[in-house]
Amino acid sequence: MDIRINTKNRLNPISPILFGAFFEDINYGGDGGLYAELVANRSFEYYDRDNVADKHKMCWEPLIGTSFDILTVDPINEIHTHYARVSGDAGAGIRNEGYCTEGFAVQKGAGFLFSCYARTEKKTKLKAVIADRKGVVFGGAEFECDGGWHRFELEITAEGDEKHALLSLILPDGGSAELEFISLFPKDTYKGRRNGMRRDIAERIADLKPKFLRFPGGCIVEGIGFDNMYNWKDTIGPIEKRKTNYNRWQMEHYRNLGFDASDYFQSYGIGFYEYFVFCEDIGAAPVPVINCGMTCQWHESLLIDMDKLDPFVQDALDLIEFANGSVDTRWGTIRAEMGHPKPFGMEYLGIGNEQWGEEYFKRYEIFEQILREKHPEIKLITSAGWKDRGWEYELAYEWMKNNKDRAYAVDEHFYKEPEWFLSNIGRYDSYDRSLPKVFVGEWAVHTSSGGGIRNNRSSLYAALCEAAFLTGIERNADHVAMSCYAPLVARYDHQQWQPDLIWFDNDKVFCTPSYYVQKLFSENTGEYCVEHICADDGLMLSATVCNDKLFLKAVNISRSDKEITVSADVPLCDGMKVTTLSGNAEAVNSMDCPDAVVPETDEIKTHKYTIRNNTLAIFEIKGKL
Repeated sequence: MDIRINTKNRLNPISPILFGAFFEDINYGGDGGLYAELVANRSFEYYDRDNVADKHKMCWEPLIGTSFDILTVDPINEIHTHYARVSGDAGAGIRNEGYCTEGFAVQKGAGFLFSCYARTEKKTKLKAVIADRKGVVFGGAEFECDGGWHRFELEITAEGDEKHALLSLILPDGGSAELEFISLFPKDTYKGRRNGMRRDIAERIADLKPKFLRFPGGCIVEGIGFDNMYNWKDTIGPIEKRKTNYNRWQMEHYRNLGFDASDYFQSYGIGFYEYFVFCEDIGAAPVPVINCGMTCQWHESLLIDMDKLDPFVQDALDLIEFANGSVDTRWGTIRAEMGHPKPFGMEYLGIGNEQWGEEYFKRYEIFEQILREKHPEIKLITSAGWKDRGWEYELAYEWMKNNKDRAYAVDEHFYKEPEWFLSNIGRYDSYDRSLPKVFVGEWAVHTSSGGGIRNNRSSLYAALCEAAFLTGIERNADHVAMSCYAPLVARYDHQQWQPDLIWFDNDKVFCTPSYYVQKLFSENTGEYCVEHICADDGLMLSATVCNDKLFLKAVNISRSDKEITVSADVPLCDGMKVTTLSGNAEAVNSMDCPDAVVPETDEIKTHKYTIRNNTLAIFEIKGKL
């Protein structure tokens, strides 16, 4: 079978930010995941949003013979108003169970930074200890406190290996102490940043080579009540002054999925400053999403009155100043004080997450009118709701037909069965190019048929259906400007949603076949699409060119192998590099077998190749292009 490439027939330019990533704190992906902090409820600010019971001790337990109380008199600041009072005889103390009561991993020789605030009535010795539940100690550090609130920072070096270590704070000689903001970080964070990211997870995200990062959500942005709405201003400044918010994914009905997420909170340790810095570190354009005055429409669907939207619009204006303003501006000064005098160069801003209906567009128009006047350089992203069709979707596009210049792109979301993606490869072929561009902001193949969200499997077959869909996106990348899979990361056995690209536990990380599809497309993107001619419609194809390289992507999910020969209308160099993702259709990666489905690369001397069934093949051929 001949695949003929007509390089002189350029079909469309490819958006330079076509393939990106989307991060939301779901599946314990933020606190307890990407955020490298190892202490859960470090400031004793976990709470019960229904005021049913006190949760300020959650994730902490007293050691034998310890009096453990939560107090609020004269706290360290007006944001963190709760702290622990610990007293008892020699050896009294409290122990942190870590995220999901799983502790944290230590390896011999690894360094950790411990810090806390402490207050005592007289000179008192304290000790931070890393040990397992049986009392085996892997490291510790002592310090003395005498008087009012004081911050202590010490380094601990691990003296052994343990997957489920715990941090305790002990009174070696007895006595009493008041403790607040107890923290433990690995020294080896991503790029070595303080208050940084867990290195192995961050590296997997960076390896995707995302051209942009959408953050912080997702439904996190909307929240499920006015008190739960995400406000970026709560997430900046000294971490000791950032509020604690319950996680929108803590919701009670997730207990029906087999686990209790009542300990799922947001410390905002990863705040907007950290998101912007992380984008810089991985070479991704920041694409923040802000609340537009609406809570999650899947739940309470609460609305801020139209005449009370001014603070929300001002938040958007202030965010632009925080990201892009000079050090002479109020919010640019705050950014500089946090360590980044240079502007971040933000270009894109999402107004609302996954909103729909008239109430959304009434609010969007207010944001758009003011932002366009004051910051015409910012590209605004609006929403098409949560469906691929239906009245919500139709209303969004009807609005855009009448307001073509009021958004850069419209955000489409869909989580669908494999067949939907195969039948929608040509979805964007006939989209009206006069309308705002398309941002496919959340999408993934879901394989479960009635078995529930947690039964969706990131199989090779699911990934190949996604790859087939991406060939259609790539062929329409003049209009589909951006795309990103969702969700990005998940803690193993503690997920509210799946499939996901990256899975982790205390010390291991593995990636799904879908991850490798995203990575391969991102790494092999051309500058423009060219025509390809193939007689076999069983192959899903796209062909792109970048400088002297031709990239041909081919997806074979038929039941037979496909023997192909690649030719072109210009001279091609001998041989080609072939990268494949292939195997059994139902194959998955796992903690026990993380490399069951991974890409393989070969150099061959001809332009002939047999594409096995259940395979994504990417051919890189040099030539006079």
